[in-house]
Amino acid sequence: MQYFFSVFVSAFLVFQIQPIISKIILPWFGGGASVWTTCMLFFQLFLLMGYLYAYTLTKVFKVKSQVVVHLTCLLLSLMFLPYNVADMHQDVMLEQPTWAVLKVLFLGLGCPYFILSANTPLLQHWFTRESQGSQPYRLYAVSNVGSFLALVSYPLFIEPFLTLESQLKLWSAFYWLFVLLVGWIFYVVVKQKNSKLESIANQISHSKVGCLRVFLWFTFSALGVVLLVSTTNALTQNIPPVPFLWIVPLALYLLTYVLAFSQLGFYNRVVWLPLFMLLTFVALLIYFIGGQFDILTQLFLYLVILFSGCMICHGELNALKPHQGNTSLFYLVLAVGGVFGSFLVSIVAKNLFDDFLEFPLAIFSVLVLTAMALWWPPKDKAVTENMDDNAASHSQHSKLTLGIFAVAVVWLLAFMLLNKQYQQYDIVQGRNFYGILAVKDITQGQLNERRLIDGTTSHGSQSLIVSQAAIPKSYYRPETGVQLVIAALSKERKLQVGIIGLGVGALAAYGQAGDHYTFYELNPLVSDYAAHYFSYLSDALAEVDVKLGDARVSLQSELDSGQQNAFDLLIIDAFSGDLIPTHLMTQEAFLLYQQHIAKQGTIALHISNRHLSLLPVILHHSENLGMQVMLFETPGGDYEHDAQWVVLTNNSRLTESEELRKKQTVIIQQQYKKVIWTDDYSSLLPILKVLN
Repeated sequence: MQYFFSVFVSAFLVFQIQPIISKIILPWFGGGASVWTTCMLFFQLFLLMGYLYAYTLTKVFKVKSQVVVHLTCLLLSLMFLPYNVADMHQDVMLEQPTWAVLKVLFLGLGCPYFILSANTPLLQHWFTRESQGSQPYRLYAVSNVGSFLALVSYPLFIEPFLTLESQLKLWSAFYWLFVLLVGWIFYVVVKQKNSKLESIANQISHSKVGCLRVFLWFTFSALGVVLLVSTTNALTQNIPPVPFLWIVPLALYLLTYVLAFSQLGFYNRVVWLPLFMLLTFVALLIYFIGGQFDILTQLFLYLVILFSGCMICHGELNALKPHQGNTSLFYLVLAVGGVFGSFLVSIVAKNLFDDFLEFPLAIFSVLVLTAMALWWPPKDKAVTENMDDNAASHSQHSKLTLGIFAVAVVWLLAFMLLNKQYQQYDIVQGRNFYGILAVKDITQGQLNERRLIDGTTSHGSQSLIVSQAAIPKSYYRPETGVQLVIAALSKERKLQVGIIGLGVGALAAYGQAGDHYTFYELNPLVSDYAAHYFSYLSDALAEVDVKLGDARVSLQSELDSGQQNAFDLLIIDAFSGDLIPTHLMTQEAFLLYQQHIAKQGTIALHISNRHLSLLPVILHHSENLGMQVMLFETPGGDYEHDAQWVVLTNNSRLTESEELRKKQTVIIQQQYKKVIWTDDYSSLLPILKVLN
């Protein structure tokens, strides 16, 4: 029983710490999905290191020596629990983001995470010895259940009720419990007689494993991770990467492991393969036009695709797993595959592709690899014991394989055709840690403009007609809330304006001689594209500065150095995909903004969004800051977007302006339940438009 309890606790801790520490460092690097992708690479890498350590320990040392070595590592790990992770961000901010994320995780969590990762395979080996050669897959199932429950419990019972600091302390307390449990097992193992240990060791079979089977272990494991991470990336193009949207895909990924490796026969090729073949065309649809669907529909479709694809990958792994010995090798190969899959998405794809091609490639690869597995003749009868007779028959294999190849060919041709259509207007496209950017010249019908596209969302445009090039378009056009506020404030004095989010630099067009506009931009690629492909910045009459780096980090650094900018107007327009990053919308962020505006300063926020209403969040912040709220909603036409701007101010020139009163939208406070967002907790559910 102690084995099962220890494996459950260690697996629970492994997956409970992932959303906690990822959420802590998310704001340090701009709040984008790549932070989670890089975290996943670290988690997979240290899982592999733990498996390799356990594999080496059991192959090189005798049992008592294994206990001594592992006990030493356990005690050392207690000195490196992640109490002070939050204090590390200043030391890494100047480094390249991917390596900075990995460095923080290594220094703040590496040692205990390594020990936890090694626990399951090591205890499985000792369990096999103690139970005289019994296969340890029940322990693997317990491990997967513990991992799944850790992820499910976090958004329901941990995140809403505990601060991040308290979460780390609670996790560290349970780590001490884990150490005590393993110590108990040490006592049991060492107490056994040496002669018994040797006789049991000789009973454990180590049959040979073919290279093709090892290759399939590796590729199915890697492909499952690629599908997981690429789906999360694709999903968070239009939805902010909050922990809930990391946890749900990962939880489903683990659930497919639980179901596929259970003894209840959940994986049936005749059911899952045709379903996935159908879903591949749904994947095409949502990949190209996913932003047109509401959030719940996007979430549902992406998760169904992920679940069915991972069910196939893990169902095939279950069919290929060793039944006589070699379990440690099996888990080691799975860990290597997981690291490779995560490396492909986190590092290779970002440098090789200018688009999220890893998602469609993962879909296509599931089809191709499964066809290979269908034609591979098992070496031993036990491999097919968990498969139903129809699916295992050669006739069914042939039909399924032909069907898979036919679907794969049609799907690939359809993808190439749609991708060519989608990229027909591209002038330039690039990808970095912060996402994918494209500049497109749209010259169709009455449209004749250049747009900056982040993911699938337009982040500003400029007319290609020379006589109209100086007039801001889209969300920043004349008569939108931001233009009205700038015009009203300009009547008082020369303006000091801070703008979080550069886009194409359209707001610089409203600057007058003597004004000073400071843009805070996280993504250096945005700055490059705004300067080289749009002329708003170069043609501006105002003095313009562009400061690279996360705006909140930059503003906090300025405040810490004694600099209060006293902006007359601070504009929040920092969109990642289709929403302002969550860490720029919390209570702590707004308190920081207030310290950087003048006494009669104004905060203007761009909150246009197809899926979410940020107004309830801002209403709470306005009350907390003691500022009045003004809402400006400008309907779009055939070729313009609806624009929604919220203004927080106590400037009587704005609040008592008859002109602005006529154009603002009346806020009926009773219609909105105020929503509190803090650095420790923020939920999307209260602001989903589809639920309100």
